[in-house]
This record gives sequence, C-alpha cells and structure tokens, in this order.
Amino acid sequence: MEKKSVGLGLALGGGAARGMAHLGVLRVLEREGINVDYLAGTSMGAVVAAVYAVGTDPNYIARLAEKLRWETLVDIRFNKMGLISGDKIERVIQVLTKNRNFEELQMPLAIIAADLGSGEPVIFRSGPIYSAVRASIAIPGVFEPVKCGDRMLVDGGIINNVPVKPVRDLGADVVIAVDVSHDQGSSEPRNFVEVLFKAFEVMGAYINKAQLESADLVIAPNTDKIGPAGFYRAAECIAAGEQAAEEALPRIRELLAKKAEEMGCQKTERQKPARQEREA
Repeated sequence: MEKKSVGLGLALGGGAARGMAHLGVLRVLEREGINVDYLAGTSMGAVVAAVYAVGTDPNYIARLAEKLRWETLVDIRFNKMGLISGDKIERVIQVLTKNRNFEELQMPLAIIAADLGSGEPVIFRSGPIYSAVRASIAIPGVFEPVKCGDRMLVDGGIINNVPVKPVRDLGADVVIAVDVSHDQGSSEPRNFVEVLFKAFEVMGAYINKAQLESADLVIAPNTDKIGPAGFYRAAECIAAGEQAAEEALPRIRELLAKKAEEMGCQKTERQKPARQEREA
C-alpha cells in the first residue's frame, strides 16, 4: 500500500536542562504546519517527546517548563544507587503523559534507555509511557536506576543519546535529529551534581558523532552558555530551539519536497487540529 504523505520523524536527544530547546523546535514546526509523524527520545528528549506524543500543545508545555520549580521535583535520598530517587518526577511525568500506554498513541513513539547488565539499548514501544521515560532519564550517579524484571535500566544517553535509527525504524522517511549535547566551550561546573551532568554530556557528545551522520538533517540549538542543571533558564533554552528551527526551515521544506517527489506523494505540510492545552 502506497504512502499518501512523507513521514517526518524527530530524534530528540538528551542534554538535561538544554533539552528544553526541543520545545522551541516543536513550536516552530507546529506554527509552520509541518507535521511530525514519528518521535523518538532519550533522557530529556524522551520527556518532551512523550508529552508531545500524547497530544499536548508545545506552547502549553513551554509555559509549564518556564514556571515549574524544578527543585520541587528533586527527592534526595543519598543512598548507594543514586542521589535522587526520581519518585516525584515520575509522578509528574505520569500526569503529563495522561497515564497513557504506547499502544494508545496515534503517533508512533520510541523511548530509549540502557540496560546496565547487558550494555544494550532498551527501546520502549509498549506499556506505560511514564515508566519508560523514568528509565530514560536515570542518569547514573544522579538518579536511582529503574528495575525492570531482571534488568537494571539507566539513561539511554550512555548508548544512544540522539535516537536517529530508532525513529527511522518506526517508519520515518525523513529524520531530523535535534542535538542539544555538550559543547567544549561551555562554562565550568559549580558543584558535584553539575560535574556528573557535565561528564555524562561529554561522553554523549562523542557517542553522538556516529549517530548523527545517519540523520537527514541535524538541528543544534545554541545552548552552550546554559549549564546542564540550568532548568531555571527554560525560556532561553526554548528560544534557542526556536531560532535553530527557524533557520532550518528552508532545508526542512527542501528535504520534504525532495522525498515527496521521490515517493510520488504529498509533502508533510498541512494544518493540524488544535492541540489540547490541558493543565496538569
């Protein structure tokens, strides 16, 4: 059966606070009437992908991110498995994803975590969305790992920080990777939590290089001056995402038009019905 339109997929990468730049990218695509048909996310990219996939307006998500007091989501335990238990943020994610399962979504979604035992990626495409996201954000040393059967899961960024292949495997014809990873010129960490974040980002940046080569387009918002724990600078991150997406619009339209011509079908550019702005 022939496709009626080009399927656009976004691979949203990890980057802690910088991942809020994904919201700016989604804002621009929505405003321009460019449909996103497939989503995959790792870490903060998983949070944004999941909340967007359940039908929430990116403008609402952005306003929430700007107003949210992130420190209220930190439940510190100082146990041997991690600094933060993650229970509070898991409950918030459960609300934001409307307690949905992957099977209930109209948009195919993949969430990436990593199995510490086998060293292999774990790609969630079924079951509760919130639990998959909780595993995907479990930065080793910061968040407690997530037990899933006999597996211990942590942040997927240690294996696949910008999940280009997973979103292409969902069926995307054109894949845009949004990379918010570490920049070598950014500021020095101010405390041990930022040291952990920073070390994780440095590792992810090197892993990204090979993965990004398989994307059709890479959007890299300029968040170099924002630390990985700078959640209070949400507005700046979102603005950086918007700017990067606006600059990429001609190339996005070119890619969609070219793929549409190759496939003999329509471009993925049409108006969507308004998304619900349901309060959490």
